[in-house]
Amino acid sequence: MTKDDRYGATDDDYSDELDGYASDSATASGSSVETVTVESEPEESTSEPDPDPLPFIFARRTVKADRDAVPVYVQDQTATEIDELERELSQTFEGDKVMALDVREALIRAGLENVDDVQRVMEEWGYGRR
Repeated sequence: MTKDDRYGATDDDYSDELDGYASDSATASGSSVETVTVESEPEESTSEPDPDPLPFIFARRTVKADRDAVPVYVQDQTATEIDELERELSQTFEGDKVMALDVREALIRAGLENVDDVQRVMEEWGYGRR
């Protein structure tokens, strides 16, 4: 088992699609990009969140950015099911590079949003029988 198998590959290319896109395409065609600064009156600062924030996979610089490492040891059957889910999601999101870390965190998020299912699984493992 490689480090990429455990933690997911780090070759997240979503940030490459956004960072420097205009400059890369402009220099490739031999033209230059000119920056125009428009002065305006400062807007009032509001504490309202951005109504349409950039989705996580596009806003991050790398797949590990803005994440804490949380080692998780799983049973063989669970590891097999995660691998199968990763393949299935890669087919579902065919145009996107599905990152293993994203799938694993999505599984955790889904569990946090469905704590009754988490409790059911833990009871199946024997919790609450003492």
